[in-house]
Amino acid sequence: MINTNYHTHTRRCNHAEGSDEDYVKAAIAAGFSEIGFSDHSPWPAHPFETSFIRMKIALFPDYVNSIKQLQKKYEKEISIKIGLECEYFEDRMEWLKKSIDQYQLDYIILGNHFHKFETHDRYYGFYRDKKNLLLDYLSDSVAALDTGMYSAYAHPDIFVRSLERWSFEAEKMSEMLLLKARDSDVPVEYNLGGVRSGNYGGIGYPYPRFWELAAAIGNEVIIGIDAHSPMDFHDTNTILAAEKYLHSLGIKPITKLRFKK
Repeated sequence: MINTNYHTHTRRCNHAEGSDEDYVKAAIAAGFSEIGFSDHSPWPAHPFETSFIRMKIALFPDYVNSIKQLQKKYEKEISIKIGLECEYFEDRMEWLKKSIDQYQLDYIILGNHFHKFETHDRYYGFYRDKKNLLLDYLSDSVAALDTGMYSAYAHPDIFVRSLERWSFEAEKMSEMLLLKARDSDVPVEYNLGGVRSGNYGGIGYPYPRFWELAAAIGNEVIIGIDAHSPMDFHDTNTILAAEKYLHSLGIKPITKLRFKK
């Protein structure tokens, strides 16, 4: 079973539970050797943005300081890394680069949740502009991967939640996205948060056809627990089922993330 995880949230994002230390203790108890905290990135917000799933900028220093303290406290028991899960917002990437340097973050992962702004109708899981869903999602993905900043692509198939059905167009877009990730040397994440949350009555992720394509294209794949509760580290049934499924496709997930600077 995997013993690393680089997709871990904190309650600063407003939809997770437990203290930072609770996650570390749970990971140690579950036999993990390395974890990375990658809470939802704060962003300088536009006046109309909701910013309902992320920490505020004011909490950024506390986030980094808390994890650094845990690194020292538990250094003999587990390796702890500090990161963020970030969108690609073109007008705010310079701020992100400066923040990565300022706080000496180990890595960031791509969480392509919103197109340009954080509002409900621009969330790729419930995208209002169905006509441009696939084009916008691919455009943001390619632009993000072209930066060379992201060490992994979290839940790359989250867009399927906005589909009524899988289509030829979704197939071709997914192929282009996966080829871009492969050629950019960025592993795609098989996201266990999607497994736990279900499909809300529609198409859910991880979506099987997407991962069949990943296997055929030869993408590197990493399993992400997407922990929003310390107990997610103890969800061995979901972890083992994910490993079994990926192995059935001929995919051997990587367990060590290569950090890009």
